[in-house]
Amino acid sequence: MQGKKILYKVVSFVSRDELDFLDSITKDLYFSSGKKVPRSQIIKEIIHISKNINQFKKEIMRDLNREIEKIKKEVEK
Repeated sequence: MQGKKILYKVVSFVSRDELDFLDSITKDLYFSSGKKVPRSQIIKEIIHISKNINQFKKEIMRDLNREIEKIKKEVEK
């Protein structure tokens, strides 16, 4: 039972604009994939992305630097 995560229920209050934003995401996901995704899952994914943004940024910069180096080598030829 070590791998089992403890989940906590969170209640949040959002403005009408924020609710409309979440609803637009759920509609886009539904029409593009045919799957209904609850708002709570979207909020969970936003938190996950926010927690890992620095890692994503590092990966993007590393990939960008690789591409720049490739272009530099091609230009030098």
